[in-house]
Amino acid sequence: MNRQAIYTSYLERFKKDLIANYDKLGLRASGSFADGLEYTVEKNKLTMYGSGHSIFMEYGRGSSSKFPPLKAIEEWIEVKRGLPAIFVEKKKQFAFIIARKIAKEGIKVPNEHNKGKVISDIVTLYMGEYLYRMLDEVGEEFMREVDFQSDFRNILKAA
Repeated sequence: MNRQAIYTSYLERFKKDLIANYDKLGLRASGSFADGLEYTVEKNKLTMYGSGHSIFMEYGRGSSSKFPPLKAIEEWIEVKRGLPAIFVEKKKQFAFIIARKIAKEGIKVPNEHNKGKVISDIVTLYMGEYLYRMLDEVGEEFMREVDFQSDFRNILKAA
């Protein structure tokens, strides 16, 4: 397996583990977090991108004079299971009330609905364990690519 394939396999696994933790913690409503996870591999640079609200799922949100996006809250009301029917019937009004409360009080994480660490637990796992495995695989691939005998002979000839 070449380096790009090794990188891609680890990023794909990282993405799947993020989604699994998101589901395990019961945070899925619309699925936009899972749908928004994308990665790129450019030479030896690996990047994972997530939805804009990912940071709020991880750390919460402070109070602010700025309201969160009403449209996003309306979409959340439509897909969130277990809400009273009145929320869906009066979606715009409830979205406004929720947005006003978030702007005024923020969202503390951890809380009763989100114990936090949806992202950081998986990042910690990968930085502490899987990164070393990936580097071992990449190192083995590098060793297969390099012809040390020829390189060593060229160094001796140059000396």
